[in-house]
Amino acid sequence: MKIKAKHIAPENFAKFGKVVTAPMKAPTSQARDYKFWSDIANYHIEGSAEIGLCTVYQQPVMEISGVERHLRTPEILIPIDAPFILPLLLEGQPDNAAEAFQVNLGEAVVIDKAVWHGACLPVGKKESTYFVIFRRNTPYDDVAKKVIQKVQIEA
Repeated sequence: MKIKAKHIAPENFAKFGKVVTAPMKAPTSQARDYKFWSDIANYHIEGSAEIGLCTVYQQPVMEISGVERHLRTPEILIPIDAPFILPLLLEGQPDNAAEAFQVNLGEAVVIDKAVWHGACLPVGKKESTYFVIFRRNTPYDDVAKKVIQKVQIEA
């Protein structure tokens, strides 16, 4: 199966979570040396959170054959040095219903709890590094993985 990655926007990503982009409204506070926007996105997390770092590498074919999900936490992804493509699949949907979104520098995503997602795929570079923020210890006690039919993704 082959799918085309979409540019991420709040409207086309809403069923998976939230998109965080530069605000278009006036700053909450500003002075000569700064501008600050409050509450451009929000999420709920039980307990303390952790910030991790993930680097993904370009493969000969841009595809995924497995996904994972977290039942107790949303997951925030923020690109650091290159855009990436994020593959997603909702619970109960067939593998051929997978979707993929390109997340550019200056954007972030909040993936809702229980949304299946694949490892991100770098765009325009051989590797991409991004911040991963979720409930503390999620990699040890809140990861479910499953194999899916291979999904090839076009950037």
